[in-house]
Amino acid sequence: MNRNTSKPFSANEKEIERLLKENRRWKERLTFFKGEITFLNLYLSAEIFQKDVPNLYERLQLFYDDLQNIKLECLDLTTQVHNHRYDIEGILECEDISCEVFYHQEHLKLKQKVLDFAKKFRKFKSEIYSYTGPLLRRTSNEH
Repeated sequence: MNRNTSKPFSANEKEIERLLKENRRWKERLTFFKGEITFLNLYLSAEIFQKDVPNLYERLQLFYDDLQNIKLECLDLTTQVHNHRYDIEGILECEDISCEVFYHQEHLKLKQKVLDFAKKFRKFKSEIYSYTGPLLRRTSNEH
């Protein structure tokens, strides 16, 4: 069997590099979400909404409470993604295909968690903006 030794990676190493690249993209995405969560915290507590709206502050408080849960979920997911990097590198230690399959399945499960979180967060932001957008004060003198 003649192997081309000029290739920098084996197929396994290429696959690991692909998984690590995907892991980095997840980390970047979650970091961006953390920034959005920080903004939404400020947005919901800002004095920028019309004052005469019934139950405004109660509704904003509900959004704020939900946002705190989303923040915790994002932090937990960030930790999982960070730790998963080491699992990916552990694939190199696998001695049989079932070991590699296990790590790939874990990767796919985590990918789905990231996608589900992104979808949930996008829906939540849409709800906030749909409710609060029409309630923004047009001038600083508005009550």
